[in-house]
Amino acid sequence: MRRIALALSLALALSGVATAEFVAREKDFRCLLDGRAVAGKHFVFHRRHGRLRKALRIAERDLPDKRYPVGTILQLFPFEAMVKRGGRFNPEGDGWEFFRLSVTPAGTKILARGGAEVVNIAGSCQGCHAAGRSYDFVCEGHAVASLGLSEETIRALQHDPRCPSAP
Repeated sequence: MRRIALALSLALALSGVATAEFVAREKDFRCLLDGRAVAGKHFVFHRRHGRLRKALRIAERDLPDKRYPVGTILQLFPFEAMVKRGGRFNPEGDGWEFFRLSVTPAGTKILARGGAEVVNIAGSCQGCHAAGRSYDFVCEGHAVASLGLSEETIRALQHDPRCPSAP
């Protein structure tokens, strides 16, 4: 009887870990400058300091087969983001949720969210990011399809009206 109780406790604990999920809200998307910039890549956000450090290590080391912690928000531009939602969400996209955002000095509005159905002018966000599957759907920093934008254009597109002194 004791073994059955232990097995049930273990199964419940593991199922809780497997279903950990972070559902982003508009207030979770802040000024890009509030995030931690990774050289030549994107801005990283996480509410929990330890998980932010882990996400930054993954981004900086750029090694295949490493997974960002649930709750990580990655942004290159203020008008779109990808969030490691986790749980059972979007198994084809390794738990990532993609967002199209509207940003103004007053804050952020979520225009679209989801998996492969979220699109921008280049098409499906998840479809494009699938090229970085072995890097947890992150395309920057290794030999996968690039945006084909100059650094100057990327900096211009990073203008964020939510920032007190937008770049």
